[in-house]
Amino acid sequence: MGLRIVILGAGVCGLAAAHRLLQNDPSLDVTILESEDRPGGLARSLTVDGQVTDLGPHRIFTELPDVQAFLEDLVGDELETVRRRSKMWLQGGWIEYPPKPAEIARHLGIGEVARAGLSYLGHKAARMASTSFRGEESFESLMKEAFGPELYRLLIGPYARKVWKLPPSELHADIARIRVSAGGLDQMVRKLLLRQEDKRPTAVKQFYYIAGGVERLVGKLREGVEARGGRILLGRTARSLIRKDGGSWQVNAEGPRGGNAIYTADVVISTVPVGDLLAMLLPLRPDPRVERARGELRFIENFLVCFVANRPRVTDAQWLYFPEKDTLFNRGYEPKNFHQSMGEARSGMIVLEVTCHPGSKIWRATDRQLVRRCLQGLERTGILRPDEVRSTLVHRIRNTYPLYDLEYRDRLARIWSYLREFPSIISTGRQGLFLHNNMDHSIHMGFRAAERIAERPSSPAPAFYNEISRFQSFRIVD
Repeated sequence: MGLRIVILGAGVCGLAAAHRLLQNDPSLDVTILESEDRPGGLARSLTVDGQVTDLGPHRIFTELPDVQAFLEDLVGDELETVRRRSKMWLQGGWIEYPPKPAEIARHLGIGEVARAGLSYLGHKAARMASTSFRGEESFESLMKEAFGPELYRLLIGPYARKVWKLPPSELHADIARIRVSAGGLDQMVRKLLLRQEDKRPTAVKQFYYIAGGVERLVGKLREGVEARGGRILLGRTARSLIRKDGGSWQVNAEGPRGGNAIYTADVVISTVPVGDLLAMLLPLRPDPRVERARGELRFIENFLVCFVANRPRVTDAQWLYFPEKDTLFNRGYEPKNFHQSMGEARSGMIVLEVTCHPGSKIWRATDRQLVRRCLQGLERTGILRPDEVRSTLVHRIRNTYPLYDLEYRDRLARIWSYLREFPSIISTGRQGLFLHNNMDHSIHMGFRAAERIAERPSSPAPAFYNEISRFQSFRIVD
């Protein structure tokens, strides 16, 4: 028997790690424990009255060569090119998103654009003259630097507050750095007036999509793992870890009907929320500072409120953005506009995203209350009338977005230092590394975990954690 590896979580990161491990060495004993009744994690789909939606649209676009090559080999013949169409509702009308200066001028008036430009130039001049400016510390300071106070007040600040449910001055600047959109006011003007195009895109103009949705990709990953001898056990939730003599780990997991099962591992790859992994490790090596840091990590929760309409299409766009506070939802999308296979022809569906903090008033709202408030917003923006709604569904997603407040990096540095003390346990993926990233980044981090195990089977974790700063620099190109 080869090295025994237990992977916690069958999302795309865990599946990619297993796929790469077994591809490189078929003698490995690889077992994935997944608490849900099917693999995929956030890369799953829902079916609502004949319509299908991903849990958030999983379009495929990557700047990572290893992931690009892997996807082309795995599902290349099933990838279809889709041209992006996105819109934003702003002050009673629709504009293209990402917004262009010319369209903003038409929509808001040349006076508003002039104020935005003067605000930007004045802010830049004040910063250059200041001796007390300490740099880009918060989302608010960074985005004011990039776009100026007026455009920030009008558009960027309200949307950030709406998504993250915190004042933008309390959000870390990393949120702005990784979530690339228009790039900055100076870049927007260069594109408009000088026809300059940056070598690195700040927003995708087209992308790939898989017919049938992201679960098709998950299915291919699962097939590859199982064909090479890997096991994917569903309904298994890891509850504790015990260090055994000789350096192996005993993973105690609760089964689908409440029974317990034990799995032995030489190496553990965890893709579950890092706080859940720490809860299993801290009893073995208590550390009050790490326990405190663990308790201070926060995720934003996400509701998907789905409306199936009795007409073939609800909108002509893929993504719709709503920065203003008069709508409960901050973003919407129509799955059939990503690919026609996502629904039957006679009806359409729009899916609205509502973010909140756990335990908040929105979190405690009933499905009926959420549907009613979202429908009010759809009617107000002219998207959908109540008499056009055929059916609805509310789906709640836990631990969706890591929340980057001003102290999050200090907490994570303490946590990574602690995890290095367990050299045969790797925490990786969106939730395992507390990184707000896209699906391609999660696949890449699964690959890197597998490669570190191949290089150092007995102690792969320290070398893996040396790459965290690079993972943190990944861009989300909207």
